[in-house]
Amino acid sequence: MKLEIISLFLIFFSIIVIVLGIIKIHTYPGKIAKERNHPQVEAIEVTSLLGLLIFPLWMAALVWAYSGAVVGNLYRDAREESGDQEENAVEPGAEAARQAGDKAKVGP
Repeated sequence: MKLEIISLFLIFFSIIVIVLGIIKIHTYPGKIAKERNHPQVEAIEVTSLLGLLIFPLWMAALVWAYSGAVVGNLYRDAREESGDQEENAVEPGAEAARQAGDKAKVGP
């Protein structure tokens, strides 16, 4: 009787440790993204937790957290909010290219 109770306790303890370990591993990409100040931390956390159901999502979240890639359009141009989107539409990356050109011109 005593051996059966000890065995049952060890089985339950092992199951609890395994479940907690899986959850800890699946939250790892979100922690990496927070440490690296990734702009899409919440999306990475959700994707990594969805990886509990579909494992490739967890792998994608891990790569995403390390890569620093930004998926989608996070930032809106101030002119888009004012309503004249078509007239003053700025091509994505055009502002960064203009600033890079300005920096190149500021030479000796």
